[in-house]
Amino acid sequence: MIPEHDMKSMSSSLRVRTLASAALSLACLFGGATMAVAGDVKLSNGSTWKGDAGARVRVTYTLNGKETVVEGVVLKTDKSFLQIEVDEGGRKAKRMITSFDLKKIETLDAADGGANPTAPAAPGAAGSKSSAATSASTGAGGSAAKTAPAGGKQMIFILPWGRGPGGDVDMVGLGARHEEIEKIGAEADKIGPGQIIILEINSGGGLVIEGDRIDETLNKLRERHRVIAWIHEAISAAAFTALHCNEIYFQRVGTLGAITMFAGTKAIEGAELEAWLKKVGDVCSATNRNPWIGEAMVTNEPELSYDKDEDGNVTWYNSLQGKYDLSDKVQNLTINAEQAEHSKFSQGTADTVPDLLKLLDLSPEQVEISRAGYKIHNDWQSIMKQCKEAKFKFGRDYQNPPGLEPLEQLNARLRAAKEIRKWFDKCFPIMTYDQPAMGSPEQWDRIIEDLNREIRRAKDRAN
Repeated sequence: MIPEHDMKSMSSSLRVRTLASAALSLACLFGGATMAVAGDVKLSNGSTWKGDAGARVRVTYTLNGKETVVEGVVLKTDKSFLQIEVDEGGRKAKRMITSFDLKKIETLDAADGGANPTAPAAPGAAGSKSSAATSASTGAGGSAAKTAPAGGKQMIFILPWGRGPGGDVDMVGLGARHEEIEKIGAEADKIGPGQIIILEINSGGGLVIEGDRIDETLNKLRERHRVIAWIHEAISAAAFTALHCNEIYFQRVGTLGAITMFAGTKAIEGAELEAWLKKVGDVCSATNRNPWIGEAMVTNEPELSYDKDEDGNVTWYNSLQGKYDLSDKVQNLTINAEQAEHSKFSQGTADTVPDLLKLLDLSPEQVEISRAGYKIHNDWQSIMKQCKEAKFKFGRDYQNPPGLEPLEQLNARLRAAKEIRKWFDKCFPIMTYDQPAMGSPEQWDRIIEDLNREIRRAKDRAN
């Protein structure tokens, strides 16, 4: 048997610790030449600015939840983004700003740099080349689609993130990790900045420590690409993940929320709770969502309601004074697809990829669905399955080694211990967090050293 001190199981609920804070910048800097073309770009209130490449503009947009103003020259426009060249300390840089963040565009006079203001375009209507439009941004900000693959189609990257084919592995930190998000980001990077990445989230929560890594990963990914959460189930750590995405869409059965943090089996309190409330609120602000929504998901105390006027504008309250109640003091918030769409927390509801593409203003003929995300997901699911089988087999061989002679049994235990140690490198989460836990790599390094010494002594005695 393995000594008790070498076989301590690691709890799957870890104490909350200070989350890594990554500086969020939704302005993407691109290298290389970009062809300048004319086109239209939508603003966050639904109006359209029409302008030519080469026009000098003053742009007001949302960055990190704050209003930012820059001036530059238009390089390219699309209904979902504006690309301009700006001067940053004497260095020319290309910046892409999405329609979700755009609040106002003013055409400037090329001669003196002065503004040439015009009346805002009506929401949903096309404006003139010199028109401007203003709106308080209500959606989540981020990078929009920019570069199409060969054939002129927009590449869409879909990553199933959570429950596997057997339906039994959905824990954040096990079946749903930051590593797979990084991998799909690397695939999108091969085409260029501004790709559409869809995380199809189906998880009931998981490890606090993985939330740190997801926070850092998605903050960086959101700088380069348009990241979308498509919700089947997103509870606790999975909901925290979804809040990092530029946009959130639900499936009809979708639920999201209950971001309760536990220390052991007890919900966190005091300073730890206050820090977690602030962190989740900051994530909401960074993606242009009201922080009260995230706070209501963390603990029972915050109340949440909203009003919605005849034009569809939503006003949030951290009380129950609004017409539509979402969260009271009885339990923390878990929001469903109908509530999410009505309150504009989500951008819509879709059960199939074609339906989701429609909500993204894309048709199947315009896009190509990359298989990379499905392969990344399936590869990890396969490794986890192999690891579970190996953990059982080699754990059994270690504790009940085959052979009749002591030296033969020691060698069998050593072989099993070495295989167990290899699997820590291949599939650390299953070896460490999935029950029965197998301790740590360092413990097995010591076990292997001890076995080697025992084998040497046994051989010396035999001689």
